[in-house]
Amino acid sequence: MTKDYQNFEGLRVAMLLTFMSGFIDAYTFITQGGRFASMQTGNLLYMMMKFADGHFKEAFSFFIPIIFFILGQFFYYFLRKWITPKNLRWHKSSTYVLFILLSVIAIFSPILPSIFTIAGLAFFASIQLATFKRVRGYPYTNTMMTGNIKNAAYLFLKGSVEKNEQIRKQAFYIFMAIIMFMIGVLLSTVMCRYLIKSSLYFLLLPMLALIYFLNKEEAF
Repeated sequence: MTKDYQNFEGLRVAMLLTFMSGFIDAYTFITQGGRFASMQTGNLLYMMMKFADGHFKEAFSFFIPIIFFILGQFFYYFLRKWITPKNLRWHKSSTYVLFILLSVIAIFSPILPSIFTIAGLAFFASIQLATFKRVRGYPYTNTMMTGNIKNAAYLFLKGSVEKNEQIRKQAFYIFMAIIMFMIGVLLSTVMCRYLIKSSLYFLLLPMLALIYFLNKEEAF
């Protein structure tokens, strides 16, 4: 079957990514003092509220994931600049880097200070967000869901009113990504009650599935 998108834009890939994002942000919110790995708007909000209340040390703690999210973008730029001339597949290479990074964070998170976990996961989320930008050829975000909710609602209405099946499919793809984000949040919340920081090990499974799908010739 002819397709007009790459395998790294497959629906299953997008669903795995948003599942992991939901899991990670719920995990950091629960175990890292209400901080987020990817939702920097939330970190900015809490940082300035703490600052306004005079809790400067707590305010600074919300600045840490923001800084490492920014550093993740720097790393993304230089890594891609280094990989591209070597004729390596960028999305696969980036995924291997993400897998190694997540493995290191999962191993050391239970024994190292909290700053290591939130900084590492913010760095991870930044690279993930920059690497994967489309689902079946259509733009979406694999971390924050505000834009996805807006786009899914708009595209569903537009497709329905104009009787355009392709636009409705686009809304469906984004909607599925949102659902998987919600499932990730739900599962992370439950697992954190029992495994606490060790629940990060679970994320290695969807990461391995992501590597598998990216190594397949056909897209999903």
